Amino acid sequence: MGQQRWPWGRLALLLLYLAVLGLVWMAWRDPTWRVLLSPVVLAQVGREVLAWPLGPVWVLLAYVVAVVLGMPVLALITLGVLIFGPWPGMAYALAGMVAGAVVTYGVGRLTGAQALDRLLKGRLQLMSTHLHRRGLWAVVLLRVLPGMPFIVVNLGAGALRVRWRDYVLGTVLGLLPSTVLISLFMRQVHQAVRTATPEAWLALWGGVLLVGGALWWLRQLLRGQK
Repeated sequence: MGQQRWPWGRLALLLLYLAVLGLVWMAWRDPTWRVLLSPVVLAQVGREVLAWPLGPVWVLLAYVVAVVLGMPVLALITLGVLIFGPWPGMAYALAGMVAGAVVTYGVGRLTGAQALDRLLKGRLQLMSTHLHRRGLWAVVLLRVLPGMPFIVVNLGAGALRVRWRDYVLGTVLGLLPSTVLISLFMRQVHQAVRTATPEAWLALWGGVLLVGGALWWLRQLLRGQK
């Protein structure tokens, strides 16, 4: 009897999780909550949290919660730079996103592939082909290439029981280039806005080309690994 009930329990767990994500999405659409969740307000809160006892631990836990609630990777990296500066922000963002990816991997593993594939309308089956055939490189590719949301990859990898080592290492390798490039780019944006000199704006546009070119080259390289 327990074995028959457990699939329904998995589905109930997944539906509860999706309901929480839906509430977060509704809060984001509300003007009042949108102000409270703006990067400026979150940056101020982050600075206050960092000053608490064990502040870095609380910051990492906040990142985990943000990943679990489906916050985009770009927003997580940007907030890290705004709160802590380029290099510390990069470290917090990367560590927090990897930790959050591990937690959501666990959620996907608990809910199972069958329940998750129904809600993703077959997209999990598409992921399964690449993840089981290429392992580590498939995880890296899914992290770098656009089109598959971060949280969907996390849940899907857990549901498909991708090897732990491939998943964690692939997540780190896939997130590292974009985290470094976006952090440096955000520093250049801050410099250009603060000084408003032609040289700063020229450096900013150079950074845009550098980031775009580097990401394009990395995507081409990883496509060759398919």
